[in-house]
Amino acid sequence: MIRHLARYELEMVRRDRRAWWPLLCLAGLVLLSFASVSLDAARGDGAKRAVAAAERARWVGQGEKDPHSAAHYSIFAFKPSPALAGLDPGVGPFVGQSVWLEAHHQNDMLYRPQQDASLLQRAGLANPAALILGFAPLIVFLLAFIVVAQDRERGTMRLALGAAVHPAAIIRAKTLAIWGAATALLIVPVALGGAVLAAIGGQLDLDVLARLVLWVGLMSAYLALLAAIGIVVALRARDARIALAMLFGLWIVLALVLPRAASGAADTLRPLESSQAVRQRILDETPAYWSAEDSKRHKAALLARHGVDRIEDIPNPRMAELDMVERHSHEVFDRVLGGFYGQVIGQDRLFATFGLLSPTIAAQSLSASLTGSDFSHHHDFIITAEHYRRDLVNRMNADGMAHSAQGDARHTSDARLWSQIPAFAYAAPVLGRASATVLPALAALLAWLGGAWLVLGVTARRLKP
Repeated sequence: MIRHLARYELEMVRRDRRAWWPLLCLAGLVLLSFASVSLDAARGDGAKRAVAAAERARWVGQGEKDPHSAAHYSIFAFKPSPALAGLDPGVGPFVGQSVWLEAHHQNDMLYRPQQDASLLQRAGLANPAALILGFAPLIVFLLAFIVVAQDRERGTMRLALGAAVHPAAIIRAKTLAIWGAATALLIVPVALGGAVLAAIGGQLDLDVLARLVLWVGLMSAYLALLAAIGIVVALRARDARIALAMLFGLWIVLALVLPRAASGAADTLRPLESSQAVRQRILDETPAYWSAEDSKRHKAALLARHGVDRIEDIPNPRMAELDMVERHSHEVFDRVLGGFYGQVIGQDRLFATFGLLSPTIAAQSLSASLTGSDFSHHHDFIITAEHYRRDLVNRMNADGMAHSAQGDARHTSDARLWSQIPAFAYAAPVLGRASATVLPALAALLAWLGGAWLVLGVTARRLKP
């Protein structure tokens, strides 16, 4: 019976142009944004692959030189776009897409796509997830107002409830009709588009498929709880005008005000150290230039490490000193930068916890995590690139230390060594391996979903014709 009632309510919604056209317009905008973001990601990835190939050729063809100089010559590493970036680019537009890998430095990532963003992209409204999270509540609440509040105003609701054997079934059918229409038009088309593009790009493996299915489930759950909230408010309001005002106010508070307030609160409660201060701490502990005191301290450390009394007894003292300083910098990078990245992840986790205040916050955190575009996934790329840099530099230094060179003499290597370094390749973490914000956001969203449908059930059972 519920299925037939829901189908009937869906047909009523479709015939009412006041709600149907806004829903169609938002669906069209979501599709256009999906196409735009996907096209930008495809163009960016194509450019990255071309430059990465040129970088590899430049590395292998750099000619004969001191291997430590080769480590400074080094290469760029490029971060590929997540397979589902077209659904939710997350932090992608605001973080760098490439990093220069060189000896002694863990450099900041370069090129933020937001630098070349259009006006709509700079406003944060040019991707499907942002549009659905921000404007679907308004459309769903408008649908709830039309199918419930106006029916009550006209008296048709009372007639329907009086004639029904199970009045609560009518309310559940209205809710399902709103949820079904919103899901079918806002979620399904872009999800199918994401699957097709991932398949065309050869990225549709089990992990991407699981992420896509869970993203569809997340957004469907978000729309379901919004439909339940809209129906409950429309049923409990004294009249249609109050219902409309309450629903409009709820949209502003839940989707616009609270996410921004939560972001500000997270910044206040867990402030981040400025990037300039972080870089200064690194420079203080791993200086780019050595003083006479530094060289004297390095010499003593080298003699102790190699168990000799004279620096000349070390086969390649210059390279040994460079290697020792390089390995010291690793500890500093792990401690200073690792601590900073931990603070960022902690701030993201706190923001996800604020999902208890608004389902939009919880869904926003989960969406970026499921599409692999949150900071946890970006951090995984940073760590992978840094491990590659350290392996490369250590390999160059090891080659130098294996050959004797005293004073101003220099050992040199050529393409036979450069070609032994594998090309940089990055594979994004599988689902669940980089998901710092999932648990608090998921708990918050389930609480909202359960609470909304519980209140809807209670409200429906207490209805009287």
